[in-house]
Amino acid sequence: MFIRRKKNRSGSISVVAVSKANGKFREIRHFGTAKSEDEADILYSEAQRWLRNHDGQQEIDFDDKRGREIEETERF
Repeated sequence: MFIRRKKNRSGSISVVAVSKANGKFREIRHFGTAKSEDEADILYSEAQRWLRNHDGQQEIDFDDKRGREIEETERF
């Protein structure tokens, strides 16, 4: 599942959660329609929060791991 910004014919931007299965895209949830990029960014961040809570996948923190690897390397 992922978040898509979809440009409409009217020039507005729709923000939707989309799932792809069996080669077909399926809209899971519509978060709203924005008339400007700023509004679309707000809707996108709301959609990202929703996705983190409802997707069932855990986020992996690569940055923290990378920091530990650098510390280990600098020790030697």
